Amino acid sequence: MVVRSNRSPLTPEFDALVEEQLAKWKVPGLTVSVVHGSSTSAKAYGVAEFPDKKMTVDSLFDTCSTTKAFTAALMSMAIDDSKETSNPISWDTPVSSLIREDFVLADPYATANTTIEDMLSHRSGLPGHQASMSLAMPNETLREEVQKLRHLPLAFAPRTTFNYCNHMFMVASHVLETLSGQSLGQLMRERIWKPVGMKDTYFSKKEVLACPATSQRLVKGYTWDPTTNRHVQRPYMDYAPTTGTGAIVSNVLDYAKWIRTLIYQGAPISRVGYRELLFPRTVIGGWEDINVPPGQFHLYALGWFVDNYHGEQLYWHSGSWEGFGIMVGFVPSKKFGFAMMGNTQKARYAELELYLYLLDQLLGKSDEDRAAYIAKIDAIVQERQKTMLQGMEEVKRRLYPGRTLRLPHPLSLDHYTGTYFHPGHGPITLFLEDGKLHADLMDRVAKSWLRLEHASGIFFVAKAYKPEAEGVDPDYFAAEFYVGATGAVERLGLDLEPALNGQMIWFERVLS
Repeated sequence: MVVRSNRSPLTPEFDALVEEQLAKWKVPGLTVSVVHGSSTSAKAYGVAEFPDKKMTVDSLFDTCSTTKAFTAALMSMAIDDSKETSNPISWDTPVSSLIREDFVLADPYATANTTIEDMLSHRSGLPGHQASMSLAMPNETLREEVQKLRHLPLAFAPRTTFNYCNHMFMVASHVLETLSGQSLGQLMRERIWKPVGMKDTYFSKKEVLACPATSQRLVKGYTWDPTTNRHVQRPYMDYAPTTGTGAIVSNVLDYAKWIRTLIYQGAPISRVGYRELLFPRTVIGGWEDINVPPGQFHLYALGWFVDNYHGEQLYWHSGSWEGFGIMVGFVPSKKFGFAMMGNTQKARYAELELYLYLLDQLLGKSDEDRAAYIAKIDAIVQERQKTMLQGMEEVKRRLYPGRTLRLPHPLSLDHYTGTYFHPGHGPITLFLEDGKLHADLMDRVAKSWLRLEHASGIFFVAKAYKPEAEGVDPDYFAAEFYVGATGAVERLGLDLEPALNGQMIWFERVLS
């Protein structure tokens, strides 16, 4: 059945809602495409680059984690291709059997039993370990990134708990490249983009920036600094291993072609492939993310979240990195889908309200339930913003609620300086300046500085921040030092992974 919508859903009322959301979430610009059967509508709003470069419907964005659906689709094709070979693979195939030397996790059982399905449904037991990617050096290779996973602690047993993990889709990228002998970018272009007709989609910003015709359409990403009431431009991500977890650069027009292919389940993915890709694998309960549709529980398939909205099955995925917020989704029963791309990370919150509005219009629902849900999200965001803007004394009380007695540090601060190393996170070099310990991490993937503020005894508060705009999404976490029997500082512990419930990541001091 082909559905043709004679009326664009991007009405003046929708335009007004977009402008309201841009102002509310401090989003410089946004592009939208909506698919309804054989019809596609698209519009652009705001600016692609300050001061006045207008956004257009063919503006190019980092599409971030919406890349994952393409990676999962390629894996379904690899499984199909292998069926008539002497070494067929399936969703139950252990990852370690495919890249045995490179795929090693912290636990031997997890190494041997983590399957392709586990890897692509965020249930491997490896938590996000976002700091590992943020602290990585830009010149790392995909294989080196995969090999580092053996040094990152697991938080759960395999197949027990959903925990979103970019690293596992990097593993999937390495598996696909190993099986095919091609780069993932080549595979996506040949196996998906060309058949679908996506002629304006790319696998790296370097490719886009190298061409004058495309470089001028690549939007700039920004973050709002609430302490100075200004937008701060963010550097593009420069990390080759992102590959299948978030490397794609595209626009809403090309994504409309991808969404329509998924709605009608057309080539190049097989019917069996669609069934496997869209079948929910993991139940998500008590999730703290807030750019999700309403519901007590959410599901995850393979590269897609799955929700039920007013009785209709909704497949969706967001994507974000500093300066970019992306949202895509589709409702197969209504032959309806959307792609939205904005140039701030918090654009995802605006996009959530916008696509829920479109679905309500499509399904004939009132605004009341949506308004109540958005009000709840607004309250959570405001509370989180207050937490990020807390003074240091408030942060100390939050991170160390039981430590009311403030003891001096046992050694003078110069004894804590030096380089500390963790094989999964790399080196951190502390130096003393203005009576505080600092680390310059501007050479990492997520360029930042680290400052340690003393709390009590060997306990500190670490603040990761952007030196040009300290008020932009600072991150606070507990830090502590281990002083050995000789009286020398031997290790630095950082509480980098929330899923580990306070378990420190220990960096060993490098002796000079």
